[in-house]
Amino acid sequence: MPRVKVCGVKEKRDVLLLGEFPIWALGFILVEDSPRFILPEKAKEVVNSLPSRIMKVGVFQNQSIEEVNKLRELCSFDLIQLHGEESPVFCEKLGKGVIKAFSVGEDFDVTMVEEYLPVVDFLLFDSKKAGSGITFPWEKIKGISFPKPIIIGGGLKEENIWQCLSLLHPFALDLNSGVEIYPGKKDPEKVKRILEKIGGK
Repeated sequence: MPRVKVCGVKEKRDVLLLGEFPIWALGFILVEDSPRFILPEKAKEVVNSLPSRIMKVGVFQNQSIEEVNKLRELCSFDLIQLHGEESPVFCEKLGKGVIKAFSVGEDFDVTMVEEYLPVVDFLLFDSKKAGSGITFPWEKIKGISFPKPIIIGGGLKEENIWQCLSLLHPFALDLNSGVEIYPGKKDPEKVKRILEKIGGK
């Protein structure tokens, strides 16, 4: 069964409910202009309420390495997800536990991934506008065997989960807008249905 990550959680009540599900990770967005932004102090409180089996992921975009490291320590994140134009050198400086996101459009050049392979732990492929509910052109990475685990995001919902799994065979699915009531407010029932659909209980 592929693992499931739910990204863009803001409400403690949602987090506690999701924490009871067999999910792999929860993502907390610390990018201030995102509608799913969570204050670092609140993220810290919520992270501390989660069971240790769930990976806690801090999501950043074009922020300084000093800020990323500071918030990583404050919030006790297990993984750091980078959604901007961060270089391989930037990723290497962060050390272990890095997810590098790539925005995939019709002009996506998959060879750009190669220079990140030695310095990241996971590859995340997402649509050009993350959190928009739009899928990316999956054929751009179909059939490619990556040496690092791949995570697929971008418009995933109950209706297209099986198509994604059958085409791309990812390590994990990154759920966001497809399991929301509105930005930042997750619908645990939608998450539960997807887990049941892919074999989770």
